[in-house]
Amino acid sequence: MTQATYLLDTGHTKAQAFAMLQGVLSAIQSGNAGATPPAETAAGMIWVDTDGRALKMRNVPNNGWITLGSFASGSFVPAGVNQLTEAQAKDALSEIYGAVTGQILAAAIDARVRATGAPVNEAVWHPHDAARVGDGATGVIWDHAMNGNSGQYIETPELSPGEYEYRLHLIDVQTNNSNRDISLEVYIPDRSEWRPYRTILSSTYQDRDRRYTVTSGLNGGLLTERGKSSIDQSYYKYNRARINARSYLRHGTVVLVRRKTYFPLDLMP
Repeated sequence: MTQATYLLDTGHTKAQAFAMLQGVLSAIQSGNAGATPPAETAAGMIWVDTDGRALKMRNVPNNGWITLGSFASGSFVPAGVNQLTEAQAKDALSEIYGAVTGQILAAAIDARVRATGAPVNEAVWHPHDAARVGDGATGVIWDHAMNGNSGQYIETPELSPGEYEYRLHLIDVQTNNSNRDISLEVYIPDRSEWRPYRTILSSTYQDRDRRYTVTSGLNGGLLTERGKSSIDQSYYKYNRARINARSYLRHGTVVLVRRKTYFPLDLMP
């Protein structure tokens, strides 16, 4: 039975029946817009509250209204969502506030990372003594032009191998004795001793002026043997390194750089 037939069967005239249907259709079309809530309600019903300037929905138990949002400002603002002000949301590189593209974000981050005074990006190689961009740190631990001839050893500052990995750059260095290899050693504080790490260059690396340019990395821990059993082995942490030039260096520069490591030494077995 249609609604119109029902109305006619209950004693309403045709005019009354169609007027009531028109009222129902108008309410649906307008979202039950009005200053007061609809007299007849149902779960899920929408009501445009023209007095409170809000969009509301009848709750499932049909005993109250849920405010979905407000249009008091002239535009719809969803309820329960923290809104940025225009000043907060406006992009410095765009007039369309709130619309921040990946390109704009990348440019902003890149500018911040490279800005003078910004913290050093520790995920990439940087001078070991640098804290902020443009702070003048060079990572140089020995330079013949400033320090003159070196001794047999060139020692690094204290290292944190569990937090960083390191590289030593030997740039255009020249030894007093060209027939000697240059090796790298690390200091094991648990054993109070220097241990050989590796030979980083030999006379075969020299150029025609008998100078070296080479990079040597310092990774993680140094595996040393605590006892005779192969099971009785452990990682000893070093906290310093040094170049053993056998005699001394009489030319060039030595630079120490570092970057954050992604595998802390403390997790080593």
